Amino acid sequence: MANSKYEYVKREFEFNRQLPASNWIVLRIDGCHFHRFSELHAFEKPNDESALGLMNACATSMLKKYNDIVFAYGVSDEYSFVFREETELYKRRESKILSLCVSYFTSVYMMKWKDFFPNNDLKEPPYFDARVVCYPNMKTVRDYLAWRQVDCHINNQYNTCFWMLIQSGKTENEAYQALKGTSSKDKNKLLLQQFQINYNDESAMFRKGSSVYRDKVKTDDYGNPIKRTRQATIVSNFDIIGPEFWEKHQYILGKASDCQYLWGKEKYGYEYVKKFVNIPRSPCSNWTIVRISACQFDQFSLIHSFDKPNDETALRLMNASASLMMEQFPDIIFGYGFNNEYSFVFQENTELYKREESSIISSCSSCFTSFYIMKWEEYFPSIPLVQPPHYKAEVLCCPKPTTVCDYLFRRQSECHNRNQYNTCFWMLVKSGEGENKAKEILKDTLPKDKNELLFQRFQMNYNNEPAMFRKGSCAYRQKVGEFAEVEANGDVTRERWDVAVAHVDMGPDFWRKHPYVFNR
Repeated sequence: MANSKYEYVKREFEFNRQLPASNWIVLRIDGCHFHRFSELHAFEKPNDESALGLMNACATSMLKKYNDIVFAYGVSDEYSFVFREETELYKRRESKILSLCVSYFTSVYMMKWKDFFPNNDLKEPPYFDARVVCYPNMKTVRDYLAWRQVDCHINNQYNTCFWMLIQSGKTENEAYQALKGTSSKDKNKLLLQQFQINYNDESAMFRKGSSVYRDKVKTDDYGNPIKRTRQATIVSNFDIIGPEFWEKHQYILGKASDCQYLWGKEKYGYEYVKKFVNIPRSPCSNWTIVRISACQFDQFSLIHSFDKPNDETALRLMNASASLMMEQFPDIIFGYGFNNEYSFVFQENTELYKREESSIISSCSSCFTSFYIMKWEEYFPSIPLVQPPHYKAEVLCCPKPTTVCDYLFRRQSECHNRNQYNTCFWMLVKSGEGENKAKEILKDTLPKDKNELLFQRFQMNYNNEPAMFRKGSCAYRQKVGEFAEVEANGDVTRERWDVAVAHVDMGPDFWRKHPYVFNR
């Protein structure tokens, strides 16, 4: 599709923000709707040790996957990851760092769930959103981490009191009123006098959160002593507000002496770090498109033995995940996918996440990952998922429906070009040609040449190949019926719309037959 008349869509409307050089990048991942998720899965209150252990395991996997992460700090359903100042991960592209990291975190969370909850099946897919903030120096990074640990203490102390009051028989409103206006000292006194709990004796993981970093150790993974020092990923629950931890671990961020600390900072002493948050928003009255595509999918498809050039089951799994996305996000009006990618069009006036790009990108990437893994066993019952899939996401903003249609037609043309090439390539390889030879045969060939090659050498009419392979998949809502609802002023007729998946050309005829996609 290079230099086609639809190429302007990519050139003019795709965002490609690069984070500023010589800044520390901090990525914070937060659970979406985790209050409901924790209730649904019966997490213990105020803290569920298994749930926190699972979050720590995901953070550990992140440090093993991304060498440029030098430190991570987590509490409850959030985790912050500090990337080294000079990182060039994904060329510092904000959307790729956001989407791929949160997608990988989600993937590991789901794949490790059974390790921590062997008797508790996942009842709904978890997903996360994320944001990236750049900090100019080491002191600001440490103040950011101190702010998160201060918040951990404040929230955990409150929640410990709150849930002890609930468990003693008070209602939630009564517990809220009992704690209203109390100081930290008051809460400690309440816990000691009413429940004989010394707050300082509570688990350090609950009070201080979890820090994850690399260190040299002389033990194996099971804690047994070994002769040679090795590098390991450590999870600890230390105080990171003061200088002691950083003095002992100067290799993580730098020398503690480089950082001036003001002792006795109160709750808001570190919150100046919020001023570094920059939240780009999609322009109003524009159609937002999020395109999700798998990372390292060639390797993933090889490990899981996908058919070449197309695996019908894998494509149906992508379509099922897309349909669930449209159910999860009602503002998605249309989806188009092929191979390992899917594009989702949001309605023009969406206020999803107040149009914050980072939240839209990260939550869509995470949610799609979660659906894909949740549905895997249904589509591949005899193939275990052995590698966590993860997806990058990019956002475009189109000012009018015609631009959206041009974008979608561009993706469908790309689907045709790729599939025609891949069909020829894999037919040549299966016939005994080496991969390099197949590439040489197809070099500089036109679509007409490829059709002739398939017909003459393999007696294959390309136009008879399944439409899902040639045209991709369109997901949209269509009216399937009506039903009556009884209301105070009489019966009201409602319409029922379900998500349909079709494999059709997205030319003008399609849009004439489906005007409600943009107008409903």
